[in-house]
Amino acid sequence: MSITKITQPQVIRISAATAIVFSVIGKLSALLQSIPTAVLGGIMLLLFGTIASVGIQNLVQNKVNLNHTRNTIIISVTLTIGIGGAVFSYKDFAMSGIGLAAIVGVLLNLVLPHPKEEETEK
Repeated sequence: MSITKITQPQVIRISAATAIVFSVIGKLSALLQSIPTAVLGGIMLLLFGTIASVGIQNLVQNKVNLNHTRNTIIISVTLTIGIGGAVFSYKDFAMSGIGLAAIVGVLLNLVLPHPKEEETEK
């Protein structure tokens, strides 16, 4: 949405359904696998860079106070796990990348105490 500026829910639903169809039908999946690795690498750089910039834009628009240690810890740990390639595995289950970073960010947000001045404002 950030790159194309398309925000219509119908278009997003159609693209999601198309992605599901591509992943399920073998011939279409093989067509996608024929795309050169360098092209996919460029697409992924743009995709993940856009995701990161939208996240930073959200922080700025919502005026997140980075002077609070809590906020700095949440942002830095989440970015480090997402970019650094951390992997969580337990028996046959493994999670890494953006999924792991998102879960760690949510958990840190729930566990770390809020600064006292925020508690008095609520």
